[in-house]
Amino acid sequence: MIEINLLKEKIKDKKRKRGVSVNISSVVLVAIVLIAIEVVALVYVSHLMNNTLDRLKRERNKLSVIERQVNSIKVKVKEVKNMIEAVKKLEKGRGEAAEILEEVADAIPQGSAISNDGVISIGGSLWLTKLSKKGKTVSIEGKSFSAEAVADYMIRLESLKNVDKVRFSSRGLRKVYSRGGVDVYAFSIVVTLKG
Repeated sequence: MIEINLLKEKIKDKKRKRGVSVNISSVVLVAIVLIAIEVVALVYVSHLMNNTLDRLKRERNKLSVIERQVNSIKVKVKEVKNMIEAVKKLEKGRGEAAEILEEVADAIPQGSAISNDGVISIGGSLWLTKLSKKGKTVSIEGKSFSAEAVADYMIRLESLKNVDKVRFSSRGLRKVYSRGGVDVYAFSIVVTLKG
């Protein structure tokens, strides 16, 4: 019997030397180490991803602020362009108005005078009290000592190059004063421009 035990021990020694015998605890240890490495790697990658996401969120917020500023600037640029366009239209209209005023002044017969209060007197018998332009319509108001002077002025206005039609407005020609042989007429004329 003793021989059998020795024989069994020799067989066990040979198996150990060949590496056939595997210790289960070393497999478990390797598996735990691998799992721990994977967990650490996942935590590290997760941390990197969170940092990247946080950075991207900050950049998105900055970009949204910049986008709002750009949109605000675009609105202001559009407003400025609209203002510039309005000024150009006003300048053009002002040039037309100046030309029309020049023509209306040219229609006043020679020998006219301008009084100290800015009232234009035509030959001493007709003077203008108001002149306004809206679109293609010029409104002229004034006073005269005779209806003939008003008719002469309307004929002169009608002969101007930019004038399409001259007529009395609804207020027309009316006598506003009469004393001692002196009559004063108020008139309101509407001039329609060409174009």
